[in-house]
Amino acid sequence: MNYKHAYHAGNFADVVKHILLVQLLNQLSQKNKPFYALDAYGGRGLYSLSSEEARKTGEAEGGIKALLKADDTDMLSAPAAVKDYMEGIKQARLTYDNKVYPGSPWWIAHHVEKHAGAGIRGEAFEAKASEYDALNYQLYKLPIGIHHRNAFEGITAVIPPTERRGLIFLDPPYEQEHKDFTRLIDLLVAAYNKWPQGTYALWFPIKNIEAVELFYKKLKRTDIRRQLICELNIYPNDIAVGLNGTGMLIINPPWQFDNHAREILRFLQPFLKVADAPDMTPDSATNVRWLVGE
Repeated sequence: MNYKHAYHAGNFADVVKHILLVQLLNQLSQKNKPFYALDAYGGRGLYSLSSEEARKTGEAEGGIKALLKADDTDMLSAPAAVKDYMEGIKQARLTYDNKVYPGSPWWIAHHVEKHAGAGIRGEAFEAKASEYDALNYQLYKLPIGIHHRNAFEGITAVIPPTERRGLIFLDPPYEQEHKDFTRLIDLLVAAYNKWPQGTYALWFPIKNIEAVELFYKKLKRTDIRRQLICELNIYPNDIAVGLNGTGMLIINPPWQFDNHAREILRFLQPFLKVADAPDMTPDSATNVRWLVGE
């Protein structure tokens, strides 16, 4: 896989990842208290689905474009976070153009903007200079701080935040899967030791099931309590394709987030399933479970 995100913007993994992010932000806002939200891997912030990269892979066809084709009647029964996500897509396209797909820093900024005056502070890091320049240029008018900073140095430097509550969202590129999983566990352990009350959400690809299972085993051996895993597969794990599924690890999820996540994934699965893949039901394709705690 090529992990330059422009090739994958708006794919099924982005849809799942961003709707779960919306759910996390919505639940954090249920308490009338300030909180901090950081996107540790900001990327470009906005992506064009008409770009050469997006057209080359066509991955958005099985992601956001598939969801946009859903009937209005289907959306009547959608979980609240899915409806909020679709409204966000509509607003982004009205603001920019109808081919845009917003990345996770935009979703954080959009939430801050919707809840102006609530004391929510949003920030995004991006280490790569060209991506940082694009992120800073595209989102400079929005209520989010943009920093040219590496997640491995930056996260532990900014926590605990003055708000004492918050979310650290990590969406790394995973260019060396086994090595990256190990480094990310070390980062999460260091962050958790410094701010054990924080909520941490780490996206990861499901393409090498042995690597993912080893990742889970290593996580279990840490002292991190309350680890929730959310998975959605578009191909069974025993079929070798570029990306079988998408996963999210959430440390310290808000109360009943697991139930909301389960509802979201089961709703999304029929829209995101692949025509040439073996038939997978929502129950077989989705999995929300506690790795540690409850």
